[in-house]
Amino acid sequence: MKRLLIITVLLATRLLGANADVDPNFYIYICFGQSNMEGNAKAESVDKSNVDKRFRLLATCNYDSPKRTMGQWYDAIPPLVNPVGGLGPTDYFGRTMVAALPSNVRIGVIPVAMGGSPIEMFDKDKYQKLMKEKSGEWWAQIARNNYNSNPYGRIIEMAKKAQEVGVIKGILLHQGCSNNGDPNWPNMVKKIYNDMLTDLGLAADTVPLFVGETLRQENGGACYGHNTQVNRMPSVVPTSHVVSSFGLPGNGQDPWHFNAVGYRIFGKRYAFEALKLMGREQFVDPDYKMAASLEKFYAVKSLTSDDEILVLPGQTIPVKATFKDNHEEEVSDYVTFRSDEIQITDGRISGVGNGKVDIVYTDFTRKETSATVNMNVTFFPFTAEYLQKRSGTATFDYTNRTITFSGGAQAGWVYDKAVDMSAYKYLVVKLKEPQDIGAEVRLSASKNTGSVGFRDTINDRTVVSIDLHNMIYSKTKVLDPAKIFMVTFRCAKKGTLHIDDMFLTNDDQYAPDATAISSITRTATAASPVYTLDGRRAPAAGLKPGVYVSEGKKIIVK
Repeated sequence: MKRLLIITVLLATRLLGANADVDPNFYIYICFGQSNMEGNAKAESVDKSNVDKRFRLLATCNYDSPKRTMGQWYDAIPPLVNPVGGLGPTDYFGRTMVAALPSNVRIGVIPVAMGGSPIEMFDKDKYQKLMKEKSGEWWAQIARNNYNSNPYGRIIEMAKKAQEVGVIKGILLHQGCSNNGDPNWPNMVKKIYNDMLTDLGLAADTVPLFVGETLRQENGGACYGHNTQVNRMPSVVPTSHVVSSFGLPGNGQDPWHFNAVGYRIFGKRYAFEALKLMGREQFVDPDYKMAASLEKFYAVKSLTSDDEILVLPGQTIPVKATFKDNHEEEVSDYVTFRSDEIQITDGRISGVGNGKVDIVYTDFTRKETSATVNMNVTFFPFTAEYLQKRSGTATFDYTNRTITFSGGAQAGWVYDKAVDMSAYKYLVVKLKEPQDIGAEVRLSASKNTGSVGFRDTINDRTVVSIDLHNMIYSKTKVLDPAKIFMVTFRCAKKGTLHIDDMFLTNDDQYAPDATAISSITRTATAASPVYTLDGRRAPAAGLKPGVYVSEGKKIIVK
């Protein structure tokens, strides 16, 4: 019995000694994916200098330059993932995390990634078949040369080693171009995530998954469609969180990769999501001494916003910040607004109008920067992003607000999602001069150019006012102002339309003459004058099919 007690004490002592080596303040993150996680940009001098020694890399393969040995910890100087990689989001994820967390916290990363790799290469039940069938692929060569043909196995091997000294706090993923748009991709990621948790003895509620979007279309991305699948992740894996790629620049050389600035911003965004989940501020720790060269990336120099923006329900006001290193970032989600002239609720536009808006942004260094912009908040901005040709030929002069049409052409504003104009009474179009090209205003509940909708012929008017709650078409159908997909002009003849202004309003000075109609009737007395809905007197006889006004009541002619 005495011998058994001694053995038990010795075993307990050994176990306590092993546990004593685990630092609960050493936060470790698994980082995996394909080329964007591998890092596709060339690291610059600013990226290789002033890397805090609290940011550590566990080498997951052997390197010749710089000299690294698999399974050993190093200062996290790029390239982090493997010898063929470059600067990626992992770099500035770690830099941001150590700067934001107390000085007793270290950050470690376990990166495994292969350019071009499909997500199945990280499935422990599928990788062998892929390696056999696709052995000549570039990603297969990287897997053979660096990860013994088993990248998932290397992640688990290195993660178990990391658990001897620290605590795994999360998993970062960037992948999708090789599975672009695959609706089963979220479920494949879910399996891999669950396998990692099981094989490492982790719990989902303490080890979240952070999934980055692909390069967006407006920045040259070819796989932007995959972001639909990325944004499904929280519904498939409740402990997953999407990291936005909005506004991140591409490299200008191919349609898949971000440039160095894009990776720096992306890494910061991954960190911000992790910090937010921890309940931590997204600012530098007050005691952190940031290197001057690094501060230029984090410190804002000025703010700018458009003078004319499109209103959509719940839209954020677009704001860009120029930082001290002269790169630009979209910071719309991190600013606060004040305005006495434009309605803004919780940082979102909730009403149209013209006026001054004060913008305030507190950057990562805790420096507050403000700007005041004169903003024209409108559903109808004269910008290339929203004003587009729908049929025929149309060209735009955005500065002078003109649209030049070929005969039968149609152009105007087309919305990705239905916009709600129901809070306003009237749509007003002001022209600089009368037109003679057979122009009409069209509103439609569809993006289909040929769809039937409300139409109002402009004729010789320079001010056209449309009653949004009385848009009758096809004799008796009423267009719902809460579900508008297009507001366009169609011109029967070739010519130019000069638009002075176009807006929504509740000001009754713009009410059409027909606004005071009280009821609908089917007939009118012959002696009663008859008017069109825009207030022009119609001929006494031979009325064409349509809706008219007589004695303050609406009449329908079939």
